[in-house]
Amino acid sequence: MKNLHISDEDKILTGVCAGIGESFGINANIVRGVFLISLLFGFSGFFIYLILTVILPKGETKPDVIDVDEEEEKTNICRSWKKRMLAGVCGGFSNYFGWDVSLIRIAFAAMTLAGGIGIFLYLFFWFIFPNEE
Repeated sequence: MKNLHISDEDKILTGVCAGIGESFGINANIVRGVFLISLLFGFSGFFIYLILTVILPKGETKPDVIDVDEEEEKTNICRSWKKRMLAGVCGGFSNYFGWDVSLIRIAFAAMTLAGGIGIFLYLFFWFIFPNEE
């Protein structure tokens, strides 16, 4: 699986569906159909589409190459400068655990929509984690 991203090649509106299709190796029209069907069930697909438009990076991002010596020196989570959209908290988690930054952003957005805890956790980590050097 490739990193989640917004596609620049096969987009109709913003490229979210095409990027999801490219990431999972499926046809973008299938993803578009799922979003259209979800509009019939509580209009939730519209809000998910808007969140993904804001959260996902533009174009395909290549994973960072981590040097083995650099990985051994990591003991703390730091806020990322390269993968930052707001404060770099999600990018810091991405660097530390080696996960896709978009999945972490989606998790924070889901926690925010499911009761607001995502906002408080993000602010907490913002003040706790130092910036990377």
